[in-house]
Amino acid sequence: MIATPMSPLYRKIAWRLVPFLVLLYMVAFLDRVNISFAALTMNRDMGISESLYGFAAGIFFLGYCLFEVPANMMLARMGARRWIAILLVAWGIVSVGTAFVANRSQYVAARFLLGVAESGFFPGVIFYLTIWLPRPMRARVLALFMLAVPLCTFIGSPISSHILLMNNVGGLKGWQWLFVLEGSPALILGIATWFVLADNPLSAPWLTGSEKEQLAQELHGDEQNLVSSTQSGAWIHVTRASVTYFLCSVGLYGLSFWLPKILVATGTSATSTGWLAALPFGAGGVAMVFVSRLHKRGLLPAMYLLSASGFIAAALLHGLPAVVTGFSVSGIGIFAALPLFWGTITARMTGKAAGTAIAIVNSVGAIGGFTGPFIMGWLRDRTHGYAVGLLTIAASMIGAALFAPTSISKQASEVVQPAD
Repeated sequence: MIATPMSPLYRKIAWRLVPFLVLLYMVAFLDRVNISFAALTMNRDMGISESLYGFAAGIFFLGYCLFEVPANMMLARMGARRWIAILLVAWGIVSVGTAFVANRSQYVAARFLLGVAESGFFPGVIFYLTIWLPRPMRARVLALFMLAVPLCTFIGSPISSHILLMNNVGGLKGWQWLFVLEGSPALILGIATWFVLADNPLSAPWLTGSEKEQLAQELHGDEQNLVSSTQSGAWIHVTRASVTYFLCSVGLYGLSFWLPKILVATGTSATSTGWLAALPFGAGGVAMVFVSRLHKRGLLPAMYLLSASGFIAAALLHGLPAVVTGFSVSGIGIFAALPLFWGTITARMTGKAAGTAIAIVNSVGAIGGFTGPFIMGWLRDRTHGYAVGLLTIAASMIGAALFAPTSISKQASEVVQPAD
C-alpha cells in the first residue's frame, strides 16, 4: 500500500518535532540499558551476581510501571515543554549519580529511581504526538520516533565499550565514566527542551494563524470519525495488546540487557563486544524502516515468530558467527514489530483515550521489561549457561505472536509508513 503524501503542514511539524524527540529518546534508552556494558566490569568490582544484575536491570521497570500513569497526568497538567524538561534533568541526575553508588543496595535503588524518572517520557511523547497530528500522520511519524531504539544501541554500543577503557582516569573506574558521560546529555537536553518544544499547536510560534486553524479543524474531524471506535471493543483490543506487549518486552529487554554479557561469554573482548553488539540493533533499524512500509495480514505475528527463531538459534548453535546471526534475526523481528504494534494502538483511539491506552499498554509492557532481564539472570545462576534463558525468551515471543492482532485497520496501515 502506498503511503498517503504528507502535506506541507505536517511535514513542517514533523521536521520541527521529530529530530529533537528522537534525540531525547536515544538518550533515554541509552541511560536505561547502558548497565549492560557497565556490568562487564562493575559486577566484578561490586560483587554483583547474575541474578542480582538481572533484578537490578528489571527493577527499573517497576519504578517505571508504578509512576507512569501519574506522570502522564502531570504532563497534561504542566504541559509537555515543562514536564519533559523536568524528567530529563531528573533522570540525568540519577544516571550520573549511579557512578558513585557505594554498595549493591544503592545500585538497586538508583535503578528504581531511574525508572521513576523516565516513566513519563515515552507515553508522554506518544500522547504529545496525538495533540499535533491526526492518525494517518501520527503513527507515520511514530515509526520514525521508534527508530531511536535500535539507532541508540547501534551507536551507543561501540561508544560504551570504549568508555570502559577509561579505567582509573581521574580516579574513576571505566564503568563510572560510563554513567557520567552517558548521563550528562540528559541534563543538557533538559535545559534545551524548555526552549525547543511548544506545549501545543496554539502556543507554537513557528505555526501561522491559518496553519493553527487548519490543524485544529483536522484534529477535530479526526476524532469525530473515530467516535464509534472508543467503545468497549477498543478496550478489549487494549487488553489483548497489553498481553502482547508484555510478552514482546520480555524479548526486547532480555536482548538489550544480556547481549554484551553473552557475547563476552563466547570469548570476545569488551571492545569487540561493543561493535558486535551493534549488529543486531543495526539490522533491526533497517528492518523497522522496511517493514513499516508494508501492510499484510499476519505481518506482526510473523515478526514475533522470526524473533523467536533467532533466540532459539542463539541458544542452540555454537560459535560467535552463529550467535551474532541469531541475535541479529531476533533484532530484526523485535524492532520491525514495534511501529506495527503501536500503530494498532494509536489508530483506534482518540486523543484522551489514546493517552490512557498508551499508558496502560506501556505499563504492562514494563512488567515484561522486569521479567525478561530477571529471569535471564535467575536461570543463568541456576543452569550456569544462557541457553535455557534464551529458550524461555523465545517461548515468550511465540506467545506474543499468538496474542498479536493478525491485521490492522486502514488507518493504522497508513500511519505506520515512515515519511519519505
